Amino acid sequence: MPPVATSWRRIDAWLSRHASKALADLRPPASWQCIQEAEARLGFPLPADLRESLRCHDGDTSLLGVLPCRRLYSVSEIIEVREMRMEMWEPDDPDQAQTPWWGTKWVPISGGDGDDHFIDAGEGMWRNHLGDAVHDDQGCFLGWPSLGSWLHEVAEAMEHHGQSTWFGAVTAPKVDSSGDIHWWN
Repeated sequence: MPPVATSWRRIDAWLSRHASKALADLRPPASWQCIQEAEARLGFPLPADLRESLRCHDGDTSLLGVLPCRRLYSVSEIIEVREMRMEMWEPDDPDQAQTPWWGTKWVPISGGDGDDHFIDAGEGMWRNHLGDAVHDDQGCFLGWPSLGSWLHEVAEAMEHHGQSTWFGAVTAPKVDSSGDIHWWN
């Protein structure tokens, strides 16, 4: 799997050529100091792929998201959303053991309106896997073993946009005449 920064360079290059409005929605990199302060507040390190991704772009400012995952969170939004989730989380709720709504080491990476994609920063078989936690149901894992593998597949989908023969794990984006990017038909 290529480094996260390599996938981001491919994504940025494609956006520059095909959807410059979306490229402008990506924030500049987060500083190492900002990331380290967030990790201190969390009480555990961020997954390596997330740290590397935040060093490329500290989230995005779009309404619906530049990538097919809702809007990417900045470091400060990651902390804010996780703290909100943890305040509502009920560790003594027996349903949490069977069908968790939120995990103690889940780190939100994107979302909106209470629906968040996350990375599992805990130990065990789901470590570094991407998941989806909607506001009114249990969380689930999405099949991506890491943020890096997902970003690589997003870059692949972008580079194959407009090719009817592309059948990757991520649907190729469409760009309309005004330069807006769409990931779903």
